[in-house]
Amino acid sequence: MYHVPLERLPVSNIKVLFSALILGVIFLGCAAMGVPATSDPDKKIGYAYMLFDRQQRPLPAERLIREAIEIYQEKNNDLGLAEAYRAYGFFFRSGALEKWHKHYESDGFMEEGATYANRHEKSIEYFEKSAAIFEKHHKNDALTNVHLNMGFTYEFANQPEKACDEYKKSLVSNQLHIKENPGVTFTLPEGFSSYEAYVTPMMDRLKCVK
Repeated sequence: MYHVPLERLPVSNIKVLFSALILGVIFLGCAAMGVPATSDPDKKIGYAYMLFDRQQRPLPAERLIREAIEIYQEKNNDLGLAEAYRAYGFFFRSGALEKWHKHYESDGFMEEGATYANRHEKSIEYFEKSAAIFEKHHKNDALTNVHLNMGFTYEFANQPEKACDEYKKSLVSNQLHIKENPGVTFTLPEGFSSYEAYVTPMMDRLKCVK
């Protein structure tokens, strides 16, 4: 690309160029640039995770999640809706929101009533919606994950007692899943031989009553 030195541009052109650059930066944060257009809600959720988790671009991610929710609702796809709600729970807890906190503090979210200050409450709200559906369909593997992440969110929100409750629920869901699926294996962080061994240190740290 040919570079035009700014010092050789008339002042009026410099202002136009800077305006274009600023708009470009804003557009990069807001638009889902580099994400293929799709009507598949599963793909929308996948792209949303990529945007807010790996690329620190939460603005277009929220739009994709909401579009997926609408499609799942129209199709009466309960489990798809549960996955979309779970994604929204992760979104509201995402570290990417901290990077864009000035935007969210001034302009808020697409979600009505959501603010930067109550983002953890919104995270819990959507994890709870997800858990309710997974519970109805007896998806104890998914419930293991949802309750675990509700526990994490409560920790971030400085509510250790509620975090303890969710960690306990996660363990119960995990035990039910093992009972229903003998021989099932799990992908755990290195150094842990079982899911219980993974969760127990978290509960010990919070001095949870077992």
